[in-house]
Amino acid sequence: MKKGFKVTDVKREKKIGVAAENLNELIQKSCKKLGFNVGFAECKLFVAEDGTRVDDDDYLDTLPSQTLFILLKNKETMVTDFDYYYNVIRSSGKDYIETGVAAKEFLSTNIKEKFRVFQKYVAAANDARTMLSERSQDPGWFEGLDPSEKTKEQTMSKRVKERMKGYYYKTKTALQSSELYINSKRGRGKKLIDQFLDDLRKLLESNKYNETYFNRKAEKDARLCNENGLFQCGGLWNNNTCAYEGEHIINPYRSREERIIFQTWNLDHKIELSRSIIPKILEAIQWLYNENIKCISCDSNFKNGSIETDRYYLQIFTRYNLKLVHIVCHFKGKHSIQSDIYTMCKNCYGNTSIEYIK
Repeated sequence: MKKGFKVTDVKREKKIGVAAENLNELIQKSCKKLGFNVGFAECKLFVAEDGTRVDDDDYLDTLPSQTLFILLKNKETMVTDFDYYYNVIRSSGKDYIETGVAAKEFLSTNIKEKFRVFQKYVAAANDARTMLSERSQDPGWFEGLDPSEKTKEQTMSKRVKERMKGYYYKTKTALQSSELYINSKRGRGKKLIDQFLDDLRKLLESNKYNETYFNRKAEKDARLCNENGLFQCGGLWNNNTCAYEGEHIINPYRSREERIIFQTWNLDHKIELSRSIIPKILEAIQWLYNENIKCISCDSNFKNGSIETDRYYLQIFTRYNLKLVHIVCHFKGKHSIQSDIYTMCKNCYGNTSIEYIK
């Protein structure tokens, strides 16, 4: 069944509506409507809100109608979220960021100074609306959001779920693009990978996509903010605290502008997903495929066994390995800590207990 979506280009100047049943149809129609003079195979589609690439129909099916996408040609790169969101804020006419002097100062500094200056203007926002929750109480906060989102807490929970789904589909795409998945004899490698992905998805669903992380009304141990919705940066991946004490804080429940800016904050994997976790998952599956398994529990070698999916779940989706950080504290270089190969023999599998980090 076709769903309606919104699509724009890298400049985000023209927004079109497209009804499509699958990813190829969506990209083809978008190319034509946006006037791209290239083949659809040369284009890539991204979720505008968080920059997640959409590269299969499964992920597309999880996204709601009217999701906004950005369609890029091969040689184009995404406009940085921060500069784009700043322009949105500047055009909103808010008193605390409406003067030309403020805009000039903001755009003339480096990114660290940009956020410092921005914090000064946000601090002047009206705190009186922060604790309002319903759409009917603070309609301006919900501007641009799906009409089905009735409370701020529902919206923030949805943002977490979208990020978690992005991590899952990034893992899925990488594993299903591997040589083991594509070229294994009699499809055994494909079956092992599909089984792992199914187990991982079931764990994620059973924990409701950790939707409480951004929900200020969740239990204290299940959220990353205080009861008012204030978030603090956790600092660089290898530090226990943020070096910008008192500066890297944000309350997306306070205003639409802060909600938009909060999208530039990252859930940073201390053990990196692409560089470490996914390669180790592939190695673990390769061990199963070769029937040469080393049990991490009893430290013995076996022909048959299983992957301890729980440990990879913890590393991909939970606070065991995720840290909420301001964009300035998001280090994109290689991290020194690594994942591992978590396989177990049949005797040990099921006899260990993994504590989930909510």
